[in-house]
Amino acid sequence: MRLSTLSLVTFGVLPSLISALTVPAVVPRNETLIKRDQEINYLTFCVRANPDNMADAYHASYMAWYSDPSHATSRSRHPDDLSSEYRKWVNGQGDWLVWEEKQQNIYFPNSGVTVQTHIDSNAASRGYGEWAGWAQRTSDWKTFNCYK
Repeated sequence: MRLSTLSLVTFGVLPSLISALTVPAVVPRNETLIKRDQEINYLTFCVRANPDNMADAYHASYMAWYSDPSHATSRSRHPDDLSSEYRKWVNGQGDWLVWEEKQQNIYFPNSGVTVQTHIDSNAASRGYGEWAGWAQRTSDWKTFNCYK
């Protein structure tokens, strides 16, 4: 079986890339980016491609989890856990998931964990580093603030 390559779309094409940082339970939502913990999630738009046939490429959305924020900035480091693939289906065509305005339940098959996202409807128009919503892990109800 040949696996397809997972390629992240460049940041210039990702106007609404959101990272979710875990924060202590005592920190209210809509807090500044200074409050960080030792794990980070990225909501991503990706292009799945078969190197032998680029015509088979398609869009998909994932959530990537890193146990340590420094691992997320290393290009050689893979996520500690990756969610299932998600696509928005319209008229038989799949496209990137719409993270904004609607709760998404994102499942991680390796760990059995589900994370619920709550991204504001205007998150894509906010500046880099601005608060964009929140997410919550259902296994322990840990809350994450989300920033663009």
